[in-house]
Amino acid sequence: MNHEFLFLNYLDGKASPDEKRQLLSLLKSDESAREEFQLTYKRWAEQRGKSFDPRPSLYLVLNKVGLRRRPWVRPVLAAVAAAAAIAAILLLTPLRRSQAPEMPVSKAELYTYPESESPLALLSDGQILHSDAVEMQVSCTSSGIMIDGQNYPATVSPQASCMLDVPYGHRARVQFADGSVVRLNSHSRMVFPLSFGKERGVQVTGEALFDVSRDEGRPFIVELDDVRVQVLGTRFLVSGYDSDPRRVALVSGSVNVSLGESQQSVTLAPNQMYTLDDNGKINVEDVASWRGLLDWADGVYRADGTSMKEILSFFGRYYGESVECDAPVADIACTGTLYLKPTLSDMLSELSRIFPIKSRKHDDVWLVSRSSN
Repeated sequence: MNHEFLFLNYLDGKASPDEKRQLLSLLKSDESAREEFQLTYKRWAEQRGKSFDPRPSLYLVLNKVGLRRRPWVRPVLAAVAAAAAIAAILLLTPLRRSQAPEMPVSKAELYTYPESESPLALLSDGQILHSDAVEMQVSCTSSGIMIDGQNYPATVSPQASCMLDVPYGHRARVQFADGSVVRLNSHSRMVFPLSFGKERGVQVTGEALFDVSRDEGRPFIVELDDVRVQVLGTRFLVSGYDSDPRRVALVSGSVNVSLGESQQSVTLAPNQMYTLDDNGKINVEDVASWRGLLDWADGVYRADGTSMKEILSFFGRYYGESVECDAPVADIACTGTLYLKPTLSDMLSELSRIFPIKSRKHDDVWLVSRSSN
């Protein structure tokens, strides 16, 4: 089957949210489609007088699992430079910079760039910056971007789009020049400008918590696939992982949530949640408890009589790995605060020090059972 129309729409930035989901699903499951996408991109670049550079735009087709996450994630292919010596002196997390493409990165390339094993920022001028921090710290200004304490000047328009990718087991905190702060959860991505112009807007996949500074003249707009959230100044959560419904939960202030071009819109009050399922059904309900919804932003998991089965299910999603437990473990009740570790192995070791459990990995599945101690 020829998918050229879908590919070209995506590369030209004209694809609808449904077409984007169709394309990503196709590239995940069909090797011949990935090869076709590579050829289409090459023709597309040549017709526009652009160099064909597979590094930023075609990792998806250079590796059969380019769209998957750990434990199958491919090694970072870009060349890695040594961390700056000053970072070590200041006890900052070392930042790695990959070789940059020859040309500025297009918005299409930001959306098709593959997931990384470590948090990274792909700047509009082609710089690829990797962080080894569990929580990547990002600060944006009109003159450039600061990542984990290191400054990188902007070499193109600060309104040009950049991308931040946060893999499993990591988080990121982004502060914009207007004072707004975004916290990205594990397995999330955000496309954004270094500096807002007449409009303030970002695109998110995964999950993010927003603290938006009020600006009457410039509403802040968040796009989550075909869900659009518009605010002036408020705190709210957006969530839209591949297998989950799209959600918008309002902590404080007011937000307007609309769906695609249907003109369907809902204004949320504090402690309300908007949910859109895969069938297009919209539901608005009260948030009974914020426990579990926002704890990740503080780098913790809070349990209050929570079963071990539920805890392990959360950790499986957070770290992108499969976890199974036997019946004697499933019903263990847990209360307290657990600090999120860099890996699931670290997290399970921490649990085994607190509870009578043990874990082992077999065929990419973590098996948790009761210990004899």
